[in-house]
Amino acid sequence: MSSMRHVVGLALLVMLPAWRHEGAVRSQAEARPAAPSAQADSGSGWVSYEARTNTVTFQLEAGAPGGNSPFNFDGYTSGAATLIVPPKSTVVVNFVNDDGTPHSAEIIPDADPMPNVGGDPAIPGAYTTDLTQGLPQSGKDVMRFTAPSSGSFRIFCGVPGHGLSGMWIRFRVDPAAKTPALVAGR
Repeated sequence: MSSMRHVVGLALLVMLPAWRHEGAVRSQAEARPAAPSAQADSGSGWVSYEARTNTVTFQLEAGAPGGNSPFNFDGYTSGAATLIVPPKSTVVVNFVNDDGTPHSAEIIPDADPMPNVGGDPAIPGAYTTDLTQGLPQSGKDVMRFTAPSSGSFRIFCGVPGHGLSGMWIRFRVDPAAKTPALVAGR
């Protein structure tokens, strides 16, 4: 009987991360008001776009519930998602740490080797406060910067060892992009 409970418990633990991640994305999308005609949504619930001002707003959740690891952004790890933005857009990243471990965010070049700790951002203004110390649970910050004409980057947690543990996703400025999108996959 005890081993059967153990097997059932393990099965539930394996299924829980996917269920919680889907719920997080769905509930955030449902909580968003209907998009005005001048605004387009990538469909992810994490990204919105104001075409009139060429402004991308991105919700960056560190340690999102349901991720495979607490070292995730919006549930994604190790570059498994890419935020694509139009060139020269104003990018507003609303950062929140939902994990009990301090986290931060910074735009770095999409190049190896990956640094162990945060440093100079690849784009001026593209970093949160307390980059190497991280923000505590429920800590919030806003990154606001202008995207370059093109380029491939990473959104990286600057707390020592977190990026190397998989806490990063990709950020790409695509000259062909007319609207932003958060795309799963590499």
